[in-house]
Amino acid sequence: MRTSALRSTLGTTLSRSPIVSSRAAIPLPPRPSSLLANRLPRSYSTASSESSTSKPEQSEDAKKQSADSQGKLQEAEAKVVELQAKMDEMKSDSLYRQAEIQTLTRRIGEEKAKASEFAITSFARGLLSTTDILTTALNHVPKPIEPGTPLADLFNGVTMTQKAMYKTFEEHGMKKMAVERGTVFDPNLHEATFHIPPTVAGERGDGKTWGKGEVVEVTKEGWTIGSRVLRPAQVGITQLE
Repeated sequence: MRTSALRSTLGTTLSRSPIVSSRAAIPLPPRPSSLLANRLPRSYSTASSESSTSKPEQSEDAKKQSADSQGKLQEAEAKVVELQAKMDEMKSDSLYRQAEIQTLTRRIGEEKAKASEFAITSFARGLLSTTDILTTALNHVPKPIEPGTPLADLFNGVTMTQKAMYKTFEEHGMKKMAVERGTVFDPNLHEATFHIPPTVAGERGDGKTWGKGEVVEVTKEGWTIGSRVLRPAQVGITQLE
């Protein structure tokens, strides 16, 4: 009992003592980590300042790159226009050359055909004299011809010879002109050997009256070779006046 009372008295005395209360008011020292943090020098971030400084530089670089790209684009466009103009010129020149080649080929073909025609012209004219003789002989044979007679055999032989010659002429581009009574005289195709008045020309055969400058009689047949007149037809015509 005495011990408990003594302890209680001692505790009360200590709690009221000014020494104990002053010790309780003394602040605790800071932790070492806090002291170290306070003693270290402060570091300041320069990221914002660097970014703000680099922005104008990046803008200038972008402008320069854009200007370079624009210049290269303009150069490329100018090159394309130049190449297109050259291509158009080459195409036009190619078409012109093709037209020249076609024209030259056509002219060569025409000249070749003309040379072929001229090559046989003199020979063909010589043969026309032979056909004229055969035609005259056949026209002077009296009609009718009695079949089975020597004259009939001769007439048939001459007729066959004339037809064979005509066939050969046609194979080489020679054609006989179709000139009939009443055909209008054409100086490019016909050669007038005589003129007669329409009143003495006789009947036309088609019920019409004679006009001026119409063929009354064909004295020698006309021939063409290709597109040229080999020999004009010799005809008699009615008077032009």
